Amino acid sequence: MKTLLINNANILSFQDGFVQGNADAVLIEGGKFKAIGKKEELEQLIHQQTVIVNAAGKTLMPGLNDSHIHIWKVGNLRTFMLDVRAAKSLDEMLSMIHTYHMQYPDVAWITARGFNEAAWKEGRMPDKNDLDKVVKNKPVYVIRTCAHIAVANSKALEICKVDKDTLVPEGGVMYTDNSGYPNGLFSETALGLIANHLPAYTKEELKIMVRSAREQLYSLGITAATDPAVDPLLLQAYHEMSLAGELCFRLNAMPIILPDGGNTPFPVPDGYTSSFFNINTVKFFSDGGLSGKTSALKRYYKGTKEQGVLRLKAAQYAQLCTAAMSKGLGIGTHAIGDAAIEFVIDQYKALRRVFPDNLLKIEHLGLPDQKHLEDMANYHIAASMQTIFLSELGKNFIRYLDQDYLNRCYPVKSVLQHGILTALSSDAPVVKDLNPFKGIETAVTRKDNEGNSIAPQEAITIQEALKAYTSSAATISAVSAIGEVAVGKYADFILLNQNPLETAPDKLSSIQVEETYVDGNCVFKK
Repeated sequence: MKTLLINNANILSFQDGFVQGNADAVLIEGGKFKAIGKKEELEQLIHQQTVIVNAAGKTLMPGLNDSHIHIWKVGNLRTFMLDVRAAKSLDEMLSMIHTYHMQYPDVAWITARGFNEAAWKEGRMPDKNDLDKVVKNKPVYVIRTCAHIAVANSKALEICKVDKDTLVPEGGVMYTDNSGYPNGLFSETALGLIANHLPAYTKEELKIMVRSAREQLYSLGITAATDPAVDPLLLQAYHEMSLAGELCFRLNAMPIILPDGGNTPFPVPDGYTSSFFNINTVKFFSDGGLSGKTSALKRYYKGTKEQGVLRLKAAQYAQLCTAAMSKGLGIGTHAIGDAAIEFVIDQYKALRRVFPDNLLKIEHLGLPDQKHLEDMANYHIAASMQTIFLSELGKNFIRYLDQDYLNRCYPVKSVLQHGILTALSSDAPVVKDLNPFKGIETAVTRKDNEGNSIAPQEAITIQEALKAYTSSAATISAVSAIGEVAVGKYADFILLNQNPLETAPDKLSSIQVEETYVDGNCVFKK
């Protein structure tokens, strides 16, 4: 059995406090932590085949856990899909699409993702006429960074047979021009009017995306993650990779039950537990994205008559949740706006009375009010939040939210003060920078990338943010064997060039992961 000794390390254990006493070494055997202590003590337990690594004073802490990241989509932007997140204007995005069109003439559809109109000098959404300027004879479909809005060109509308008489699914919007014809923009469930006609990825292509994303996760110290919207084909791919020993990171999959643009739910899956792959929660969407004004609000977005989109029908939602919870599964529901949060909590309160022990959580929790937090605490409802949104999308929030909403935008401190189990995550590729230390930095500073403060009173400590990316993320995923450097836990850990507890808050994102270990095996070395 392989034995590994890491010595001369600064250990942050997350067990019995952050610092592991005077310990400076860990002994790993069979993929788990066997002992933690002084180098001299642990050296008595080694044998001739023990591999010894001198950490040279680097900080050793548990591997990071992104509790809400669309893994295959991260990989897709590294493999098969055009990434336009770097575009600083509409013209720059159109130029990127035109260049891609010239480089790959045989591609049947051009798909791209990542535009954010609030960051453009034009400040407006693109429409079909914009896309038609650069590609006319081939369908083009471009997804906004939030993935709740997309734009298609005229050729795509023609192929999908979308016109002014097209029936729009409930919970979605098909935007039109002054003549009543579709202008190419779609949001929420209406995305399926186009997306359901895209050439489907194969299982092997999905596996390529996952492997590509995994290498990026390793480089950022992420050893565990939750994919929060897994359709049946992707679920098969994950199962196959797990059984073949190809995952090589801890994956918690949340199968989606209601697909965009369809009224027929996917089958409720069975739960599954293994050392690398788990299914214990299913996923629903109750509203859209805050940065694109599709999250469901009680009041209007600033300067508009828009309140977002509430996607779920109460009766169907309750029925499907009951079916999943009857199989022992938990429920995770995307809810950002206060109207959506209230809708979900009302449903959860009724479910909790019938299912006292199943996991209930809200994904995002962007704009809760005081009553929402009290209910979440009383009914044991957890939250997976994304402070990293403040850094990249803060400009959108400042532009679209009134001051009262801004003052409680992603209020992590208030959530923690209510005793609510809370994890932090990225929701990548909604954000381009999925570095957990950027998320930790933003949780502590509450500043966007331009230095604007957003609800600074909701800042949390470095210790709280670190816990939300490790032990709390493990708890919210119902995976107890990770998240701490502790005897008997899986040896998933990272070595850092700096101690986060001794790093200035605005410099946390500069911390570098030197090495990443999963099961005691080094999977990344800088």
